[in-house]
Amino acid sequence: MAKTAFATGNALTKKLWDESLFRDAVKASYFSKFMGDNSDALVHVKNELTKSKGDNITFGIRMRETGAGVTSGQTLEGNEAKLTSYNYSLSLETYAHGVRDAGPLDRQRAMFSIDTESVLTLKDWGSEKTDTLCFDAINVAPTTIFYLASGTFSKTGTVATATAAIAATDKITPSMITKVKTWANTGGNRGQTPLRPILINGKKYFVLLVHPDVMADLKLDSTFAQARREALDRGKDNPIFTGSEAVWDGVVVHEHENMPIATNWGAAATVAGSKAVLMGAQSLVWAWGKRPSVVAEEFDFKREHGYGWEIMAAVGKPVFNGFDYGSVAVYVARTKISDM
Repeated sequence: MAKTAFATGNALTKKLWDESLFRDAVKASYFSKFMGDNSDALVHVKNELTKSKGDNITFGIRMRETGAGVTSGQTLEGNEAKLTSYNYSLSLETYAHGVRDAGPLDRQRAMFSIDTESVLTLKDWGSEKTDTLCFDAINVAPTTIFYLASGTFSKTGTVATATAAIAATDKITPSMITKVKTWANTGGNRGQTPLRPILINGKKYFVLLVHPDVMADLKLDSTFAQARREALDRGKDNPIFTGSEAVWDGVVVHEHENMPIATNWGAAATVAGSKAVLMGAQSLVWAWGKRPSVVAEEFDFKREHGYGWEIMAAVGKPVFNGFDYGSVAVYVARTKISDM
């Protein structure tokens, strides 16, 4: 009886393995819930260069349509508007990592499969690398910053101005979230391009990404705590709600330890603080040039086993007319918990 089998080195086996690794790595990534293949996603992803040559990929950054349209008695033909967009380009970069064992005796001693764990370790590293790249991009020096200065809601374009004015009592509040969201919807009376919220089941949402210390302060706010008890506005079927702690006034609040914290803010450089980011559509763009792949190697007459992981990708925070296109920063004081 004939049997069909695939050896480890078979090209199809390798392709299926790499595809599985790609899906697992992206699924494990924190930012995966925000990724999508169109301009309405918080992180707009393009895959064109995985199928063609080149090291540069261009995104069309879509603006809101502001035309008046037509009414009864007017013809639509001749009164159409054109899409307003601009280009934002990324250049690909290669990221790689590898692990290697010390030989057959080490593999014999281990209570687990070093080969299997090596690949799983690289998969986990790849997920963390994806998130690190996204956090690094979203935390690049912001162009629009909101903060409280002894309780007064304020805006600036300079990090030093915001952090020097923050008092220890200037912690995040539901009121502050509402004010930042309101400004984002208008772009400050269109002083800059308004952020585009994402639409879920007919409702518009932004995402606010905060440090766990800031989330703790928000949970302890009496107004916020009461609202959570009485009504929890949430659309559980959409990925952006996965892992979120709360929804306030159309803002989905997420926490992550990678958001920056400090202990030297305020006039006397003694205030513990943190940066948060309000994100709308296309707040980040991600380009794939080569999806994650693992290569197995043998060394020292096949006595030592090694595995290498590699991707080719790029991520960036679009800027238009000198302003961040899809996000604004929020600087607040915090209760010093995680670093006490």
